[in-house]
Amino acid sequence: TTSPRILDNMIHSASKLSLTLLLMACGDSAAPTSKPNSDQTVDTSDPLVTETDADSDGETPVDTNNETGETGETSETGETGETGETGETGETATPGDTAEACADCAPSSASVSLSLSAEHLVPNAARARNNPLKGFITSYLWGDPESDFPDQMEFLYLPMNTLWNASGDTLEEGLEPYLVAAEGRGHHAVLRVYIDYPSKPSGLPEHLSGSVSCEPYSEHGGGCSPDYSDPELVDAMTGLIAAMGDRYDGDHRLGFIQLGLLGFWGEWHTWPYSDWFPSEEIQNTILHAYDSAFSITHLQIRRAAASSVGLRMGFHDDSFAYSTLGEIDWFFLPGLESAGAGERWREVPVGGELRPELQSSVFRSDYVLGEYAQDMTACIEETHASYLLNYYAFNGDDLGYTGDERVRAEDAALRLGYQFEMLGATANISEMSEGTITLGLELELSQTGVAPFYYPLSIELMSPVLSGPRMGHSSLHTLMPGDSQFVSVDVGRVPVEIMHDAISLSLKSPLLLDGQSISLATHTPWSTETGPTSLQWTITCEVEGESYPVGSVVSTTEDGCDCVCDVDAQLRSCGGDVCAPLPPE
Repeated sequence: TTSPRILDNMIHSASKLSLTLLLMACGDSAAPTSKPNSDQTVDTSDPLVTETDADSDGETPVDTNNETGETGETSETGETGETGETGETGETATPGDTAEACADCAPSSASVSLSLSAEHLVPNAARARNNPLKGFITSYLWGDPESDFPDQMEFLYLPMNTLWNASGDTLEEGLEPYLVAAEGRGHHAVLRVYIDYPSKPSGLPEHLSGSVSCEPYSEHGGGCSPDYSDPELVDAMTGLIAAMGDRYDGDHRLGFIQLGLLGFWGEWHTWPYSDWFPSEEIQNTILHAYDSAFSITHLQIRRAAASSVGLRMGFHDDSFAYSTLGEIDWFFLPGLESAGAGERWREVPVGGELRPELQSSVFRSDYVLGEYAQDMTACIEETHASYLLNYYAFNGDDLGYTGDERVRAEDAALRLGYQFEMLGATANISEMSEGTITLGLELELSQTGVAPFYYPLSIELMSPVLSGPRMGHSSLHTLMPGDSQFVSVDVGRVPVEIMHDAISLSLKSPLLLDGQSISLATHTPWSTETGPTSLQWTITCEVEGESYPVGSVVSTTEDGCDCVCDVDAQLRSCGGDVCAPLPPE
């Protein structure tokens, strides 16, 4: 037999706190300096900050006088010994009573909060290189890419006459196949419809060619600019817009729609023939038709025309880094600022095209800055652009960028749009009972990009232990660059085995394609190079040189109840009382 005094010593020596962060990649392991008291924060060399909130003070009173009582142990004759448990009358509990008492145990009152240290949350922008709805893009209408430059969207530049005829819309034949093909490549589409593309055949619907007049020109490769004020053409344009909205607003294959239709290339100008461009009344008719047709999919216009600034419309700069910044009033950013749209990027997206003449030279080491050869980084940061059409990156000289130019180009592409990093992560763990725990995460996320994510966005948690993902309670699409936000994930009542493996985190949006997710630009010791950012908190109880993971049944008490490694790294039995395993005979 074992005396209570010896048992008391065993309680203090056999159950030792070990809250360690398992560093699979680094192999680090540290033990806390002391056992925490209730509401005490443990600040140790461990990469975890631990706050333990338990009802008990970590010790169980022992009857050192060897007297029977409510907590004493007696034999059937009332003398001290190993057999049975008595109540106030000293009667022995039967095995059935013990089993019933253990089965009816309440969840443990122990709880713990474990926070990862900043040194294990390492910023790594390269992890976000394949994130959707941002970066450099090309058009597969111009040929398949020759290089493997990362691209998550593609540009669809379609003539109006392939989408509309005398009978109405022809979207099923004219647009749908392109969206199917883009989705098959894992790409969102950026769509623009044109009527007049200099150097190309007219995109005017055939049934209007005999009634809508046009003005021929030789500039830009030549063409014929239609009379945009013609009522038949206005009706056709608004009819097509309504049909596209009815069918495609919110379609997750469409990332952005550029308004197009009016002006050369659909860029809302007819320079140098300004009098050919439609009146403000016609412009507003088209603007409001788009605004009425699309309430989910984001729209963009080439410049701040007519009433566009007051509508849900972003902008696209198709001469990016050529006429983006500066003091000239028709340059892109000065034009937005003079129209009161300089801060519209906070709510609506900015995109465009890297000026074709600059695409082959802008990332060279000998690139010379000038009024019409501007700094790419400055242009990205000041316009808050999310994406840019850049054909050269994919097909230039049949190779795209190589060597140091490729490195600089990829860096510029990564600077575009949103980027999320993790600044902190805390796991709140409590209520151990029958192999389950209550788990919640508190995450601090930072927006380190140049623009918001413009669609609904939530954090998603995955674990092999869970039957499905758990989602964060807050949307992140309103998080502005330079700001941070705390997000709670209520994982709920889950098997304790969730603490034995890494938990994966990524970002999800209803606009993402099947299989897509958004990676955090944060690497941890538990993350693979290409997988999601993963986190792990490991709790173990150390008993006589052996480590037992949280939830492990180490032994049984003299009462026959399991002695389990609890969330605060204490061995606890039924109801959360601190216990020790039975001594060897």
